[in-house]
Amino acid sequence: MATVNLDTAARLDITCRKGDTFSLVLDFGSAQTWDASNLKMEIAPSAGESATDTFSGGTYFSVANNSNGDANAQVTITVSAGEMEALTSGLYVYDLQSTISGVVKTHVFGTFQINEDITTP
Repeated sequence: MATVNLDTAARLDITCRKGDTFSLVLDFGSAQTWDASNLKMEIAPSAGESATDTFSGGTYFSVANNSNGDANAQVTITVSAGEMEALTSGLYVYDLQSTISGVVKTHVFGTFQINEDITTP
């Protein structure tokens, strides 16, 4: 019997702080064909529920060559402190997807923990 696993997404659990600037750099290790407009991250209360927050495109993503020179292999996700302040603390799930020529692929997924903060921006 043969099997095939098309789910190549990597699990990455994230913990961040409400009201702090969120900045995460991901190195995918090889050249990619995407640009910032192809990327989207959604956060939801649990799997199967509608997203409560969506971050997409050049407002939140930047793409660069990684330290090995692989084209578009490094993705930086940045959400401002003000936008993070507007999020509700708690435990969520998220995923990061690209859409290129109608092909949707999930690259990273996991839990997204937002810890409460005392000082506001």
